[in-house]
Formats: sequence, C-alpha cells, structure tokens
Amino acid sequence: MSAGPVALFGPGGEPLRAAALALAEAGRPIGLATLANLQQQEFATASIANELWVLGADHLHRVIDAAEPAAAEAFLAELEDRFGPLAACLIDPGPLPAIAFDEWSLDEWLPLTRRQLAAVLAAARAAIPLLERRGGGAVLIARHPAPAGASAAVVDAALAALPGALAAEYAGRPLRFAAAGVSGLPADLLAALA
Repeated sequence: MSAGPVALFGPGGEPLRAAALALAEAGRPIGLATLANLQQQEFATASIANELWVLGADHLHRVIDAAEPAAAEAFLAELEDRFGPLAACLIDPGPLPAIAFDEWSLDEWLPLTRRQLAAVLAAARAAIPLLERRGGGAVLIARHPAPAGASAAVVDAALAALPGALAAEYAGRPLRFAAAGVSGLPADLLAALA
C-alpha cells in the first residue's frame, strides 16, 4: 500500500508527541486532532504541531470535539483531501482519572466519559470506512496505566475491550484493531503501518 496519512486523535502530551515525531521521521503525513474542544488540548496539540512544522513534516492540526461524529468525519475528509487515502488511525484517550468515584459529580463524570470513551468511538467509527475503502488499515487505541479506583476502572475496562470487540465485529475485512501501551506507542504504530 502507498504511504498515506495517519490520523492521531488525542489530548496532546508525551505519548501523542512521540507517535507524531516517529511518523515525521518515517516521512508519513500526519493529521493531529483533539478529542475535545478544550483550551488545554488545543495548546498541547499545538505544541506538537509546532514541532512538526519545525521538522518540515506534512501535517494538519485541528481542534475539534471528536465525540461529534460530523467533526471527526470532517477532519478525516480534510486530511484525505490534502494527503491522500488514510493509512491508519491512532486514538489516545489520555491519562485515566485518579479521583475516587464518590468524589466526582455527574457534571464532572459525564464530560470525562465523553472525552475518553465517546470521542474514541466516534473517531474509530469515522476512520473505519475510509480505511476499508483504501483496502485496509489499522486502528490503534492507546492504553494508559489505570490508577486504582472505580473511576479509572470503568473507563479502562471499556477501552481494554474495544479493540477485540471491533476485531470481532469487522472480522473478515481488511482491518486491524489493537491496543498499544503508551510506553511503546511509536514502535507499535510504525509496526501497524508495515
């Protein structure tokens, strides 16, 4: 397959930065989008985009709410318009919460699950038809260590089950789904592109 762009969705931070820099070194075009339209995620991903610009890497950076299917689809359509058919998608939900469940109000819990679960699902759902149309590709879900506690356990269990559930649902199609630990994220991503 030709070297198409790789979409990276996430809040920013070191795992996403390492993945983006590995892709830049490999000469792959990169799409970088936030999971939520939050100033913290905007600044964190803009920092990565600035490094890509300094390196002269082909990239597209957008601040979106990836939990909105239309936003994730529009970002990926723009990425393909600019750099060709999508080759792979990496979704980093970010670090899991280390706050006791009974210390969270629902007003805090629901936005967190929207960013760390709904956005992951919407980004994957937007990428899958593009990868299939291309003839195959990979969707990787970054896995962060889960702190003890129910808040983290709920999110971690859902993210742990997602790659296997997607693989079962899309069995027989030219798609690969995998979890990738944050410590080995660049290597796992490059291996998925081989």
